[in-house]
Amino acid sequence: MVAEKLQERIGQESDRFAWGLVLFVAAAGGAIWLSLHVGDLGYRFKYLQPNMELDYAVGVLMWFGFAVGILIFGRDSRRMLLLAWVAKFFVVLVAMLFYEHHYGLDAGDYFDLKLSGRHWWYPGVDFREDLIPSFTPKYRMGTGLAEGYEPETLGGTSTTENFLRVLLLVTYFTPPSYHAMKVEFAFFGLLGVWFFYRAVVVAAGRPWPAVFYVLAFFPSILFWSSTLGKDPLQFLFMGLYAYGGALWFVEGRLRAILWIGMSLLVVYLIRPWSSVMGGAALILATVLGRGRPWQVGMMTLLTIPVLMLGIHQLVVFLEGRDLSLVLGFVESVRGVAEGYGMEGASGEKDVDLSSRDGLIASWPLAFFSGLFRPLPYDITNPFTALAALENTIVLVLAVVALFRFRLAYLRDPLVLWPFLYTVIWTNFYGFIVMVNFGSGVRYKIQMWPFFLLMLLSLTYSQGRAFLTSRLPARRADFRH
Repeated sequence: MVAEKLQERIGQESDRFAWGLVLFVAAAGGAIWLSLHVGDLGYRFKYLQPNMELDYAVGVLMWFGFAVGILIFGRDSRRMLLLAWVAKFFVVLVAMLFYEHHYGLDAGDYFDLKLSGRHWWYPGVDFREDLIPSFTPKYRMGTGLAEGYEPETLGGTSTTENFLRVLLLVTYFTPPSYHAMKVEFAFFGLLGVWFFYRAVVVAAGRPWPAVFYVLAFFPSILFWSSTLGKDPLQFLFMGLYAYGGALWFVEGRLRAILWIGMSLLVVYLIRPWSSVMGGAALILATVLGRGRPWQVGMMTLLTIPVLMLGIHQLVVFLEGRDLSLVLGFVESVRGVAEGYGMEGASGEKDVDLSSRDGLIASWPLAFFSGLFRPLPYDITNPFTALAALENTIVLVLAVVALFRFRLAYLRDPLVLWPFLYTVIWTNFYGFIVMVNFGSGVRYKIQMWPFFLLMLLSLTYSQGRAFLTSRLPARRADFRH
């Protein structure tokens, strides 16, 4: 009997090894073919690198290097990480080739920055000589180098400058290969998924691989966390923020503040509003969700710097507007939304954003759009079709979750926190999603993990059992 079981196990292991070998050979053969024919696939930025086949081959080698790193350091999670990393391969080194051929991206300019230290937005500036991030812009943008930009009319933004500096820092040891840079940023996106998953493990007290696969293979997250740009970096540090928040609410560890503070600081340098929203959601969840008394006291103190950062961003947002605070804010939101609703963009065309009343009247549609659009009736191209499919699934899950939701769940700060972050994010970014689905789909990866985790917890039986099990525990905590 023992011999038969041993032989059966050996047979299973042999089958797994054989299938793994077949997949590896297929992937290697496909990578070699793509390396030889990448120049024929319509690569958009040929002017940046004369030998595109070599550039692509370096990217493939970079991918294999990270795969080896996962095998060595992945421990018990190497299987999950490798599967997700294989998916990243097909996105970054296959699907992205066709996307880049049809749609304009800033990635080519970022590669040019890696080679020269310069970006066309800042003529005459070599960012290799100025790598220290700042909270205020140091340079003025634009001198009419691109069509549609008037000379000397564009102000500078510290966030754009800081991202250019950060990009140079994180790619300092990266080979001068466009595809290698894309692979590196895709790995940042994978780490972001991993930290979101670790947050779930801390919260649930046990591994929950299904959550990792949902986040890793969710189409919008998989694609936009693999691009060469701000999104993978922000996604990585929002994952760190989620991990720190889970440690804060579940284990009450002070070191969680270090994770949270570091992650929100980096996010603030890249996209300040996301950082302010994250800080506000965490503080409100601690106070309103009845956190431990010492946690409430600490978060009350941290309200001051978060409020100062928010005011700083509000001043920047309203800069140059001779209006009252509220009117200026509404006007600025309207201007941002209309700016994203550029001609030819997919999104709502008939909404009235020209007045305060129109902006307020369109808020319900904007909020719904931030969570669930584009939907099938919004499809204009293959990419909005894919987004519409995933949004339809999310909408169905949200309807099911709504019927299974209990108000008592919000007594738990661990539940209240992602709920507040999702609501705060959607109230602002929903207007952008509403008028421009292309930009909106990209921005939504800032919100998707928090929203998806809430929906999974409410629609999945083990998730509901977890939420219910925490209710008496939370009540017991507050008796003293």
